[in-house]
Amino acid sequence: MDRSTQGDDRSDHVRRHVGTHTHVFGPFAHSRFRASDLTLVLMKTMLIYGATGKAGRLVMGRALDKGWAVTAFVRNPDKIPEALRSKVTVVKGDLSDPAAVSAAVRSSRPNAIVDASSALPFGHAKGQPANNADRAILTKATVDALEADGRLADCVLVIVGGQLVPEPGGTIDKWSVAALAWILRNVVMPKVWRETETLLRWCFEGAPPAFRFIYARMGSMVEEPSHGTLRAEPTPKNIQHGRVSYCDVADALVDLAGDEARTWEHKALFFNYSEKAA
Repeated sequence: MDRSTQGDDRSDHVRRHVGTHTHVFGPFAHSRFRASDLTLVLMKTMLIYGATGKAGRLVMGRALDKGWAVTAFVRNPDKIPEALRSKVTVVKGDLSDPAAVSAAVRSSRPNAIVDASSALPFGHAKGQPANNADRAILTKATVDALEADGRLADCVLVIVGGQLVPEPGGTIDKWSVAALAWILRNVVMPKVWRETETLLRWCFEGAPPAFRFIYARMGSMVEEPSHGTLRAEPTPKNIQHGRVSYCDVADALVDLAGDEARTWEHKALFFNYSEKAA
């Protein structure tokens, strides 16, 4: 397992918040400490699957900008942009290996996990590195690791998914979209489709009650400037309207991961722009 840890940037972030105070309550009371000593207290950690894809790279950058400590779980660390490599913790491993996933979760102790590794169309990151991971197995390995550490209620998993696979009880209203979904399910990608249905069924019906998750459906992602703010629409009959910019997707995912009110947990969400995208 190859790891490279974030250095002074984290300490700089802490200094902006705590300055050079030398008295605090709790375990540091009545002792002198460096700002970096409080890094783990003041910063939350985000673990990112699919961090070398177009969406994952932007999520890394947005999360760092918002003060997260970031761990990137990747097969090839060299694919992480050089500008970000020194600022994140890198864990080398394969998403198709449940043991490696479990080790990454347990070592990073994340407060949020963003799974941007989807292979589904109409909601995957075009240009995402191909992977053979069964996302149902990947998700279960993640949950088992959190549960083993007693942290299942302390971490939320944000799953980036496609809009054409309804959650249990969900439907597709528009006949043309339903026809496309039938072709994909039965002709183009039956294996991936079955795996995704299994994932959704398990998240909603089979997972431990304490499991915190959000299934975020995104439309066709494009490399364009921001179109605006993406808003969540938790209705099973809604579909994505048009294209979404990668940068807006990254903002939405980081915001979901940091939502302390837990507004959207245990929901399958569609995302559309607050105003119609240009």
